[in-house]
Order: sequence, then structure tokens, then C-alpha cells
Amino acid sequence: MRIRTLCFAIGLLTLSTPLLAASQDPANDDQKTLYALGLAISQSLGTFSLSDAELDMVKNGLTDGVLKRPPKADLQTFGPKIQQLQQSRVALLAEGEKKAGAAFLTKAASEKGATKTESGIVITTIKPGTGATPKAADTVKVHYHGTLTDGTVFDSSVKRGEPATFPLDKVIKCWT
Repeated sequence: MRIRTLCFAIGLLTLSTPLLAASQDPANDDQKTLYALGLAISQSLGTFSLSDAELDMVKNGLTDGVLKRPPKADLQTFGPKIQQLQQSRVALLAEGEKKAGAAFLTKAASEKGATKTESGIVITTIKPGTGATPKAADTVKVHYHGTLTDGTVFDSSVKRGEPATFPLDKVIKCWT
């Protein structure tokens, strides 16, 4: 009975060790390098928008491939389906972004002081300038925030601490 209990305890410990390792933060340069390898691999998976269950299946395939275990699916058969899966996920993501963008523009156009151009750009002047109006051939020096529809700033001259310089004939039409 004691041997059976000991074997059971060792089995549980063996099964839980990979789970413990997976939840740990990398503690040294070797672990950080391996973690960075995982991050690098993840960049090619981003467009798939994988669920946790799907990611587990990808991990299983990665593990089997790296450890040279017999594959559980034929790569020649299912390899071409990878691109189809990616295309369908990207299409779903694009449709969602398109709807979110349309809702954002509708809301922005209804705000006080907003003007919608013929091309669909919504312009809101936060603080009117007091200087001369630049011409299309001029170069301007400005501070700006580039934001996504959810408010995430993807570019900001303010954060960089230095205004950006643009030739007006090289920017979107609403700037001129």
C-alpha cells in the first residue's frame, strides 16, 4: 500500500512539474532566451486569434514536433488548411475592425465641433491656431497623437518630446 501511495505521489509530481515550469517567470539569461524564442514564435501566430484550447493544441503539435514524436495529424493533409484558417481568422478580425471603425466615425462625427469631410475623415479642432495658414507646399512642425479607435496611442510626438515635421503635400488631405 505504501509503495502504491509513493508511486501515485511521484506520478502527480511528474505530471505537475511542466505546469509549474510553465507558470514561472524566467530567472536567468538561458530561461529568458528560451522565453524570447516563445515570444518570437508567437508573433507568427498572432493573426490566428487562438483561444486557450486552440493554443493548447498548437503547444501539443509544437511539443510533438520538437521531441520527434509521431505526429497525430498528417502535415501534408492539414498543412494547406493552416493558410485557410489564417485567412478566415483575418477576415473575421477585419470585419470586426470595419464595424468598430464605422461606429467610431459615426460617434466622432456627432460630437460638438466635428466636421466630416467628403472622404469620410472626421476633423475636430481642439485648439485653433493663431498663426498664418500654411499652404500645401509648406512644411509644418506639429505635436500630435496617433490613436486607434479604442484610444490606444500608436504614435505620439508629445511622448517623444519633440514635434514632428511634415511637408503638407505628403500627408493626408485634411492637413492642408
